[in-house]
Amino acid sequence: MYVLGISRVHDSAAALVHDGEIVAFCEEERFTRVKHDGGFPAEAIRFCLDRAGITLADVDHVAYYWQRWKEPIHAAKVFAKYFPATLEVFRNDNGEEGGKSASLVETLKTGGGKGVDNYHVGGAVLAHFKRSYTLERDLKDALEFTAPTRFKVHLVDHHRSHAASGYYISPWDESAVLTLDGIGSDGTSTYLAHGKGNRIVDLRRIKFPHSLGAMYAGVTGHLGFYPTMDEGKIMGLAPLGDDTFVDAFKQLIHLDDDGGFELDLSWFRHHRTGKHLMSKKFADAFGPARPKTRVTAENPVPQHYCDLAYALQITLEEAGLHLARWLQRETGSKRLCVAGGVALNSVMNGRILLETPFEDFFAQPAAADDGCALGAALEVSVAKYHRPRPRTGYTYTGPEYTENEMEVALQDAGVEYERVADIAAHTAKSIADGRIVGWVQGRMECGPRALGNRSLVADPRDPESKTRMNEKVKHREAFRPFAPSCLIERAGDYFVSDYPSPVMLLVFDVLPDRRDEVPAITHVDGTARVQTVSREDNELYYRMISEFEKLTGVPMVVNTSFNDNNEPIVASPQDAIACYLKTDVDALALGPFWVEKTRLEEETE
Repeated sequence: MYVLGISRVHDSAAALVHDGEIVAFCEEERFTRVKHDGGFPAEAIRFCLDRAGITLADVDHVAYYWQRWKEPIHAAKVFAKYFPATLEVFRNDNGEEGGKSASLVETLKTGGGKGVDNYHVGGAVLAHFKRSYTLERDLKDALEFTAPTRFKVHLVDHHRSHAASGYYISPWDESAVLTLDGIGSDGTSTYLAHGKGNRIVDLRRIKFPHSLGAMYAGVTGHLGFYPTMDEGKIMGLAPLGDDTFVDAFKQLIHLDDDGGFELDLSWFRHHRTGKHLMSKKFADAFGPARPKTRVTAENPVPQHYCDLAYALQITLEEAGLHLARWLQRETGSKRLCVAGGVALNSVMNGRILLETPFEDFFAQPAAADDGCALGAALEVSVAKYHRPRPRTGYTYTGPEYTENEMEVALQDAGVEYERVADIAAHTAKSIADGRIVGWVQGRMECGPRALGNRSLVADPRDPESKTRMNEKVKHREAFRPFAPSCLIERAGDYFVSDYPSPVMLLVFDVLPDRRDEVPAITHVDGTARVQTVSREDNELYYRMISEFEKLTGVPMVVNTSFNDNNEPIVASPQDAIACYLKTDVDALALGPFWVEKTRLEEETE
């Protein structure tokens, strides 16, 4: 039985599940090269079908991550409850001074204009509603498929999709389940459940406007970044702040004695406008919003806004701990699965693992809405039709390319290259010599974190690795940290916890006596977002890091996604070569092929 899962609007994606196997799963952005592409995932769907060697005629079920009636009903309830303040929605602000969003008609047709919050709220609700009726036609039209089909369309609850994307691929037959995001199809923003065998049992739902995702997104915008896109930047910025506003931020949210929470909506406008905006009260108390100007060495984020980021991050962490502790008491479970966009906050995740009674932790690598494509498919395959749960093959689910395809791409680009006998050892030696290397191997990973198949790798011992990677390669803010990919058996030698973290969604402290040894992966607060690498997870990447350890004694490399700022992670050989050529990446390990730029010191010898 083939089940095709689809998500769209934020990080559109497609997944194909065949009984107990994840055949393919990939984000649309990787093909269109539009970061966070929210359009219909035609290219991702085409990839999934091609990977299986089937056509749309062979698909039995199509699972969509959004339901039909529950969203407009919930939207109407919110409008009525907070009326007349909700009349503000008709101003159709886009969050900029005097700026207007796309019209209702434009939003209904295209999903909105370009940019965050550039949509008409009514148009967005109607667009969701319309798509639930036209999905079959949209799918056929996108693929230009005119032959008969037999698939049945299933509209799946958004947070059940999140939950299924995590629990059904976890290694356990019992687990607590926690999903957190901005808003789901019935208004749910926080979902607490108990996974038992092949079913997920609802325990509690907390609904919009009481939303941790909306809270974090709104303050992200106030800090001069883009809500729903730049929350990861705020997590990296927070350690530069002091605790100036931590106590004051406690006014924003009330943590209930029974394990729930409510936002104090007087600080927010998202319930009145449908956009990620803060109230005048917030600006009066915490200062005006920072202009959305590019952060550079000459234009750093002022300390005031760093302090606000710190307070926001602490507020989220405390709320996450509060929810997790209630869920653990309610279920009695020692295991926790998390998903949803807020679950990408790896600092919060690390604290939940280390500071609650949960002993085991599992996160889906594509925790945000892209993962809902897989989750919706699994909710149909596993929960409804009782097919087996896939326990492996959920990380490296994207396209891969033959050696011939790689070599043709290199020849077409006109770059000099060589085929090396041992690409792992060759790359390790180059990294140890100070080079930044683009590492492109095997099937592409899913989710926003590079996990060793589409990565930029560098020497963690060199403090200049971080600076050079940010300034010359990634062209991004200097405050953003880089992650270590560490051999799993050596993680305890460098970090306070050796708990497996294969998808880079846990942050741990670097041991104080090790921080000077690996400065490039140690953030300003002494932490690191750890990826543990095992031979079973990724044999070639594991061997490359092992070769680096033989040369240096250090069992890790710096790992960041292979892409320039504001573009998706590279997918194809052509993407990788283009990024290599336009940035200061020193070398490219493309399959068995090696490409290297001449260094300045070599030119002057």
